[in-house]
Amino acid sequence: MFFPKMLLATVVIMATIQTTPVLAHGEEHSHGSKGHAKPVVFKTMSADYLAIQTSLAGDSLKKANSHAEAIARAAIELSEEFDVASAGIDEKDTAAMLKILPEISETAAKFSEAKDIAEARKLFGPLSSAMISYRNLIVDDDVPNVAYCPMVKQSWLQNGKKIANPYYGAKMLRCGEIVSK
Repeated sequence: MFFPKMLLATVVIMATIQTTPVLAHGEEHSHGSKGHAKPVVFKTMSADYLAIQTSLAGDSLKKANSHAEAIARAAIELSEEFDVASAGIDEKDTAAMLKILPEISETAAKFSEAKDIAEARKLFGPLSSAMISYRNLIVDDDVPNVAYCPMVKQSWLQNGKKIANPYYGAKMLRCGEIVSK
């Protein structure tokens, strides 16, 4: 009698493991209620994005290309198996989100092929615009700040209030301002 119960328990556990959606970086998908969705995919994508922003502000491309590839993959995966709760948006914004995802994947893929920091900085603008569009749809308040550089007339996402300009790096690291928190 013990063996069949143990076998049944093992089957139930394995079925649960097989059917629990797991997103990038091992985070489990949760079914939040409308308006309380946690932006799981955005958190993952913005972590990669912020790593790129930090690298560029530090005049480096170290691992930036692989972070861009991760963003592109996450955007493709979300668009293929779209889920409002995983996206962290309100259901009414689904159409807008489905337009933004291809833009994110395309701009991130282009960035991932950057050969040098000058090219990467040029490609960072379109990637930033797409990520800011996604950020603006997030229903959670815990999102990176939007900063703006008047010299290149480009925005970017960053954590904290101290400007770390990815478009100029050390040349003009503090050029810009936080425009949205």
